[in-house]
Amino acid sequence: MKRMLSAAVERLKRLFGSSASGPDDGDADARDEGPDLYECEGCGSVFISKPDECSTCEDDDFSNVGKFQ
Repeated sequence: MKRMLSAAVERLKRLFGSSASGPDDGDADARDEGPDLYECEGCGSVFISKPDECSTCEDDDFSNVGKFQ
């Protein structure tokens, strides 16, 4: 499960162009406040925002698994 979440987070980082720039950038604080990540309790799919229903398994139970950075 942890490996699946790590892979999903890496895909999201690539999708949204997460940068590797340092904390001395002017917008570093804005990056620290990324959106929440939610994991479907039914199938383990990860979403950037909490949906009403999982698009994969149609479950409606989600847990907050951290922030997207």
